[in-house]
Amino acid sequence: MILIKGRYCSTLFLLGLAIGLALLLIMQGSGSMMDELDVTSVSEEFGKWKVSFNWSEMDEYASSVSHGDSTSGKTAIGTDALTLASASDNAKILKVSVIMYSKSDASLINHTSMMALANGTLAKSKVCKEIDVAERVMDGRSGIFARGLKCPINEPVYVAVYPVEYHLDRPGGILASTAVGLILSTYNPEATERFINSVKIVQIK
Repeated sequence: MILIKGRYCSTLFLLGLAIGLALLLIMQGSGSMMDELDVTSVSEEFGKWKVSFNWSEMDEYASSVSHGDSTSGKTAIGTDALTLASASDNAKILKVSVIMYSKSDASLINHTSMMALANGTLAKSKVCKEIDVAERVMDGRSGIFARGLKCPINEPVYVAVYPVEYHLDRPGGILASTAVGLILSTYNPEATERFINSVKIVQIK
């Protein structure tokens, strides 16, 4: 009688284990499908630009735009910026800036200049530990992708820099000029990678 009861319990245990594993596989499959369904294509306009990117519908954000002007020697510099701030965590922001120069100058978008811009942006963001820098293609253009840790809280900061196609519409005609896209993110690696891999910045004005 004891032996029969033991076999019965073992059978129930194995049956329960099999059902549990099946449910786990179903949940994992559903989770993957949900992750895919939760990602959508989003577009935002800021200044002369429109940026399109993939975003998780689960992560709501508030957007704001800004513009600044400066000069460097005889070169006028304008910056249009879009900031996406998480509605649930004020430490998470993603800022897209386009720095526009009033002349065409290849030296402004060479490897050295983009590296300096990435490093300077991380320094302003209080990144104080080792910085990882790599060359990377974004929206079909070769640029710089860098990351480091913000002190003293050890939160990751990501920066991407790459050339953006830009023209000046002047009375004398349309002139090709130079612009740089600058992306700063304190979102998690998944959200940052999703954005970087899908980003498209297009001039609309």
